[in-house]
Amino acid sequence: MKVSTGVLLRGAVWTIGGFGAGQAIRFVANVILTRLLAPQLFGLMAIVNTIRVGIELISDLGIAQNIIYSPNAYDPEFYNTAWSLQIIRGLLLWLVIVAAAVPAAHVYDLPILVFLLPITGIGTVLYGFASIGPMILQKRLLLGRLSGYQVILGVVQSSILISFVYVSRTIWAMVLAGITGAAAGMVGSHLLLPDIKPKFHISRRYVREIVGFGKWISLSSLVYFLATNFDRLYFAKVVPLTVLGIYSIARSISDLLNLTAVRLGNSVVFPFVSSHASAPRDTLHAAVASIRARYLLLAAFGCSLLIAGSDLVIRLIYDQRYHAAGWMLPVLIVGSWFSIVASLNESTLLGLGAPSYMAVSNSLKFILLLVGLPLSFRLYGFVGAVIALAMIEACRYFPIWIGQRRERFSFGRQDLGMTIAMALMVALCEWLRWSFGFGTSFDSLPLRDSLSG
Repeated sequence: MKVSTGVLLRGAVWTIGGFGAGQAIRFVANVILTRLLAPQLFGLMAIVNTIRVGIELISDLGIAQNIIYSPNAYDPEFYNTAWSLQIIRGLLLWLVIVAAAVPAAHVYDLPILVFLLPITGIGTVLYGFASIGPMILQKRLLLGRLSGYQVILGVVQSSILISFVYVSRTIWAMVLAGITGAAAGMVGSHLLLPDIKPKFHISRRYVREIVGFGKWISLSSLVYFLATNFDRLYFAKVVPLTVLGIYSIARSISDLLNLTAVRLGNSVVFPFVSSHASAPRDTLHAAVASIRARYLLLAAFGCSLLIAGSDLVIRLIYDQRYHAAGWMLPVLIVGSWFSIVASLNESTLLGLGAPSYMAVSNSLKFILLLVGLPLSFRLYGFVGAVIALAMIEACRYFPIWIGQRRERFSFGRQDLGMTIAMALMVALCEWLRWSFGFGTSFDSLPLRDSLSG
């Protein structure tokens, strides 16, 4: 099979451009919201969203991954079964969210969660009815149309959120805006590919195929949630809602580059590797390595700029209530670099039909967080816990690297070279900043108060 790097390059450009535009829209909306809402509301919403997303990932069947990977994806019997399972899952998840509301309210001593969680969960039901059209576009690598749809949806959902919050500056405005945005996404997904008209249908044969491939996806999604959201769940118990809200703002910004890498991996690398899995490994590896090097170089440059200047940007854009995010952001971005590299590697293993390494990698990260985060918080305070979070992110890389070595598809040398290049870029940017009299981005770390033990 011929491996076309042109398809991979075009897909990467569309994905990075489209997703970047969508994230820029959401970032602007986020800045506007911080002018309208107090940090406590962001902290409360962080708890609600983390619990909801966690419940959603517990039963992740990997519907999108199944459609992208399976050769039967264009069979109406297959995609109708996938869509039907998605609907059933959405309804069942809402019941789980309702059941979890009272225990969550008790754990966090927030009675309002009894009402917030069930109402927010309506969005999960709506997304269950969304079309599989976006997944089909990913499989076909028609990423220009998919990126355009996602940008338009981002504008619509952000506009809805800002409008609702402007009228009522309460947590309920954010919740109702989320439900309305989910409804818009559900309707829009059915307009994306008019020739795909899913109908409710269950095929036992395809259920076995979907569940068979999805079992590792389900396990991986569960440990992925625990690995990527344990910090929010833990901090919600040990720090005030105001601090949690500020941390959530910093975390959402630090995740921008990582989320772009995840989108690039899921939308481009995974379907590309999957569709060319029968090609010679050396040829396929060379094609992926070429595009991968360009993206990582761009990501390294972006990370270095953000690390060196993020605290200044926070002070410039956000009001004084959120300035504490300035010391958190550089630390979190260091961790995001390792997450970027690991995410790209995960997508190649998924394309080769080896999703088990994702579960192992995220399990290791979760275990380290489970032990390291409370310990570092107890010994060194909140600052120590944030630093530990960034350091633990680097450990997630090694199980994936082992998996790639076994599959004869490793990028270890490239990853090491790009990490060194990123460190040199950070050093250069920090030196330039210091030479112009602005100090370094780590000068504002409250070490004396938080690392005193």
